[in-house]
Amino acid sequence: MREAPWSRLVRELKDTGYESPYLDRLRARLDPAEAVARLETEIVQEMAQALGRTEDKLDYALLRLELAARAIDAAPDELVRYERVREFNTLRQEAIEARRNLQIHREAIGIRRNRMLDDLYPIPPRR
Repeated sequence: MREAPWSRLVRELKDTGYESPYLDRLRARLDPAEAVARLETEIVQEMAQALGRTEDKLDYALLRLELAARAIDAAPDELVRYERVREFNTLRQEAIEARRNLQIHREAIGIRRNRMLDDLYPIPPRR
């Protein structure tokens, strides 16, 4: 197979440290391993960002649960307290699901040590 006419120039410029977006494009076509490495980096970055979003959802659920607990303590009467307890228990279930989703997400990307999630994201008992 005949070598592409730019191959030699790309190799020479790469060795000298020359930087150019055009050189990068040609080098990516010339060097599939570099293209694969770049794609792998992008995939890992996206996985990390997605995992961060899943963790944010859990933190949000736990914050809402914390606020609901404070609302119970500040209830002026039994009827209001009853309603706030119902809301708390509903939010608690959402927090449990959010923590389970984080565990599933972590396992899906290869993180197997998830026992510490209970310690890092404690969920209070039902009220």
